[in-house]
Amino acid sequence: MARNPEATISDLLEAAAQLFVSRAYDDIKLTDVARASGVTKGAIYHHFDSKEDVFLSMMDRKLRAFREDLRPALSYGTTTRDRLYRLTYLYLSKPLLEQRVIQLVRRDSQRFHGEARRKLIHTYQEALPNQIEEILTAGMEAGEIVLGDAQLLARVFVAHVEVYLSDYARQRFEGPEEMARHITDQFLNGVATPGHRSTPVPSSQGGTA
Repeated sequence: MARNPEATISDLLEAAAQLFVSRAYDDIKLTDVARASGVTKGAIYHHFDSKEDVFLSMMDRKLRAFREDLRPALSYGTTTRDRLYRLTYLYLSKPLLEQRVIQLVRRDSQRFHGEARRKLIHTYQEALPNQIEEILTAGMEAGEIVLGDAQLLARVFVAHVEVYLSDYARQRFEGPEEMARHITDQFLNGVATPGHRSTPVPSSQGGTA
C-alpha cells in the first residue's frame, strides 16, 4: 500500500529538524535527511526542491505550531504577569528540540534572501515576539507596566528568556514552572532591591568616563 504523502512529509521534516538542530546547516545534505527519515533521496525531491526548501518548510511548520501552542497565554489569568508567566512556561515546557528549532532563526536566517528570508522572519515574529508584544501592549493600556515601545520591550523579553536556555541555567531550576516564574519576576521586577527600584540613573553617568 502506498504511503500517505502527508505522513512522508511529516517524517521528512521531523528528521530534518533533528539534523539542523544538532549540526551546522552547511554540514547537512539531502542524503542525510533521506537516511534519517528512512526514505530515498528521490522521495525528498518528489516533495521538495532543495535543502533550502526542506529547511524553510520545516521552520514554517514548526513556527506555526509554536504560535498556536503559545496563543492561549494571551487570555490566561487577569494580569500581565499571569500572561507572561504562562507564555514562558508553555515555551519552556516544549520538548528541547522544539525550543532549539526556534533558535535556528537567529543562527541561519542570514543565509536566505528576498521573499524566503522575509517569510521566515515574519513567521518567527508571529510565533513569539508579536505575541509577547500583544501581552505587553495590553499591560501598558491597563497601567500595569510603564508606557514604552512594546515592540522593543518584547524583543528584550525574548533575549531575556534565551539566556536561560543554556544547560547551565537549566541546572539551576527544578523545572519549567520554577524557571518561568523566575524569568517573569526578574523581567518585571528587575534585580534592584525594593528600596532602589525607583532611583533613576543620573544623566551624567551616561557619558564617557
